[in-house]
Order: sequence, then C-alpha cells, then structure tokens
Amino acid sequence: MRDPVRDLAAALASDAPLKLWSVLVTCLGDVGRSSGAEVSGIVLSALVERLGLQPQAMRVALHRLKRDGWVESRRDGRVGYHSLSATGMKQVGEVENRVYGPGAGCEEWHLVGLPPDAPDGFALLPKGASAISIARSFGFVAGALEDVPEDWIVAKPSDRGLPDWVRAEVAEAGCEDAFAKLAELVSIIDALPESPLDRLALRVLVLHGWRRLALRSDPAAEAVLGAERAEIACRKRVHALLDQLGPVQDEWLQVLE
Repeated sequence: MRDPVRDLAAALASDAPLKLWSVLVTCLGDVGRSSGAEVSGIVLSALVERLGLQPQAMRVALHRLKRDGWVESRRDGRVGYHSLSATGMKQVGEVENRVYGPGAGCEEWHLVGLPPDAPDGFALLPKGASAISIARSFGFVAGALEDVPEDWIVAKPSDRGLPDWVRAEVAEAGCEDAFAKLAELVSIIDALPESPLDRLALRVLVLHGWRRLALRSDPAAEAVLGAERAEIACRKRVHALLDQLGPVQDEWLQVLE
C-alpha cells in the first residue's frame, strides 16, 4: 500500500534535504496563522519521525530557532510547548500572500541596462522591485521603476520573444522545473490519510515543499515567464490539496499517549 507521507517526503528530499529547523518553521507558522495554538514537543517529535527526519535533532533545531528569535517555548510539567514568536509570525505575515495567496499575477517587466561603473548594480533598485541579471550590466526588472537613476536604460519588452538561452536562465531563476515536479507529486495524491498525525504530516510536507519554492522563485523571472509559467499550475494544485486537508485541527495537536 502506498504511503503518501513517506513517498512525498522522499521525493522532496531527493531534490534538496529537508532542513529540520525550516520544517518546524513551516509547521509552527501554519498553526500560528490558523489558530495561534502551541504545539507540544511530543507531537512535534512524532511529526518529525513520521517525515523520516531525526527526532533527536529537534532539540538542537528548536534551540537554534529560539536563539534567533523565531520560537517561544514553555513547559507544563514534563511537556514542552512551542510556537512562533511575535517576530517569527511577523516574518510569516510578510510572505503570507506569496505562500497562501493567489500569487502576483503577470506583473509588468522591463529590460534594464546599467552603466558599466554602477556600484552594486541591481542592489540600487527601489523597494518592491525585483531583478534577474542576464549579463553584468543588464537584467529583467519587475516592479516600480520611477525612482531608478536617469543614466539607466529602461526598455519595454518587444513582441519578438526571448532567445532560448535567455528563457532558460529565466526559467531556472523562476524554479520552473521544480514547480512542475511538485505539481506532479501533488497531483498523484489521490487518497487523504485518516489519522490526525498523517493529515498533519501531509499538510506540513505539501506546504513546506511549496513554501520553499515560492520563496526561492524570483518574482522578476515569474513576471517575464507570464501566464504560462509552471508556478501558476503548481500553486493551484497545492492550494486545492491544502483546502481538501483543511486547516490544522485541534485534534491533530493533541498529546500522543
């Protein structure tokens, strides 16, 4: 019998190892966003083991997150409870639309050229703009460009289309292959697990795989790729499965005997 949790965990780890601290942020951020509840160390340990990770490493991961201001913990008797801190939830909120929302759509983009002696290049872009470099002094920029220096070249795209070598670079920056693979992995999950732990594990896995791609993909690359980009179809499939699973329920977070 197929195990959707272990199958998906193995597939995600084949591309890049699942980092325990990052998985914990995904889990605690999702719980905090939906209900503000704490998660016991017992449940976290069971979740980590179900994902094929090492529960023994959880203490180190939580210590790191607490040290960096991401996590708050308390004890009730022998049981520890954990949640994202206000700072952690603020950072989750800053990317909430990118992870949980409908996406940025097809934002306008331009080809931008910088003078050869421009310091720091695209680091001078105004806040809210993003860029993907295609040469030392040229790149694609999405977002507001009203405040860029006057000696920059700013040109709108033509109807000619992009050369294959340029489109390949843009597709890599937009994580096209990874989005297409995740969409396929999600689409073959046909039966949802019944147990609370497995439903929690599957939700965390799907969300984590999606979150790490959504935050790695370059918004400028997505704008250049337009309405046919793989991110759009992947977002639709991921969100549909998350809706099927539903938000984290209280019974999923009960202390396991």
